[in-house]
Amino acid sequence: MSPKSALLVFLLILVIYPLGLAAISQVRPLDGDEGYYASAARLVSEGRTPYEDFFYPQMPLLPYVYAPFYKMVGSSLASMRLLSVFLSSLALVLWGLFLRARFGDRPMFVVGGLLLVALNPYLLSWNVTVKTYALSNLGVFAVLWAVDRGFQSRRAVWFLVAGLAAGFVVEARLLYLPWAGSLFLALAWIRWRHPGAGVSHSSVAATGVGFLLGLVPAFRLYIANPARFRFNNLDYHNLRFSPLDRAGGDEVPQLASALLELGRSLFLNPYMVVLILLAVVGWVTVRRSIDSRDRDLQPVVLVAGVGAVVHTVACLFPDPVYGQYFTSPLAPMLAPLALLGVVDLARRFGRPTTLVTGVVVLCCVLSFVDLQVRRTGIIWDEVWDFEHLNEVSANIEARSEPGDMVLAFWSGYVFETGRRFVPGMENHFALGVSEKLPLNRKIEDHIAGKELLLKAILTKAPTIVVLGGWMHEVNTTLDQKDIPLLLQELDNNYEIAWMKGEVKVLVRRPGPGLKI
Repeated sequence: MSPKSALLVFLLILVIYPLGLAAISQVRPLDGDEGYYASAARLVSEGRTPYEDFFYPQMPLLPYVYAPFYKMVGSSLASMRLLSVFLSSLALVLWGLFLRARFGDRPMFVVGGLLLVALNPYLLSWNVTVKTYALSNLGVFAVLWAVDRGFQSRRAVWFLVAGLAAGFVVEARLLYLPWAGSLFLALAWIRWRHPGAGVSHSSVAATGVGFLLGLVPAFRLYIANPARFRFNNLDYHNLRFSPLDRAGGDEVPQLASALLELGRSLFLNPYMVVLILLAVVGWVTVRRSIDSRDRDLQPVVLVAGVGAVVHTVACLFPDPVYGQYFTSPLAPMLAPLALLGVVDLARRFGRPTTLVTGVVVLCCVLSFVDLQVRRTGIIWDEVWDFEHLNEVSANIEARSEPGDMVLAFWSGYVFETGRRFVPGMENHFALGVSEKLPLNRKIEDHIAGKELLLKAILTKAPTIVVLGGWMHEVNTTLDQKDIPLLLQELDNNYEIAWMKGEVKVLVRRPGPGLKI
């Protein structure tokens, strides 16, 4: 492939990718978490602050990034996903810049490397959702790009940018803190073992300064109320229900369960298996350093590889552990190693064009299998279909006014209709720890428990009550002896106006509610 043809294909991929992502974003079934992420962005756009004004069990960056976009597109999850598409496309651009800088004289590998990421089914599936993946994966690609620029130029400003990007990633999700720590570990190792790689004391210091600057918003919220910050980011996750609670913690150790999920994620997902195998070949290649051009990639490959290992280990400790913790986040971390694997195989077989074409075709097939056959990470139940969401939302809107309050056990219904939340129900996960907190803590941390739910029902504060969609927190954590009382009072004060499948829209029965 000539450099001119490669550049044309390169640009064509960068144009087609966001168009394809946008199309996927409008048909991919909803993920339950999107309801509370989008709601948090809406609340921030209204001037409210995470932790202080509403419960938000993550680091605070995402709502602030998505809030301005919410003001542009309004209460629509489908539209909010377009910002995720933009962030994902920007990540591919950064990866493309890295490829052009390092493999510009080998255009086939630029195109192949770009497609290795663009076709990744875990990025195609998770990066289009209103969750932390698009933002955090963009940050990881930005770190790798900036660090590599620093290695090439030996200018501290690029390490400052890398540290800033790492700070933003942690600002989006605390689970990435060990990964960010691995960046400093890798830089220190490179400084010690490879003094000619371009890492100086000032480079490491600049990375640290950038990292701290990236965490300034979190520091501000921590200083404002350390206990509330810890509860939202740490304590909540320790208190929340785990499936292992039912199985028996002694019989099914958390670590064993986590390792089982890790095995499923890494070795039962075809595309991930290929990515790992290529990454292993790439690591062996860079250790041998046969080609001087590959030797120059040692530092950035070390940063990426160490980060992938550390992040994998860190993801074993949350309870429960989900496959999505590994599949999408590991994609950018393994990309440099996997590409070096392709380069080494091409060198061994002596036919780069044929080898890269074969890898790309294999990636296309496996991506289709993961997305359309195995449907990795996607729940195709009717309740998570956009058409179903639109029907529920239309019925809520038809039976309420814009300023009315709606009680829903999935935040997405209230978000989509633009109605007011019942205080403490801005996040549907809040109920998951309500039984483990005293009433004063629930009020302080903006968590609705059985007391506040009963009060809302008895006073008929919500114009609409929506049952279904996401009842997991109710079914697994509320005291079962209290549920009959809640259902009885709900039946006394509300009646079903519309239902489809498991979702029911209830309206007030005639008469005033109690004065409490």
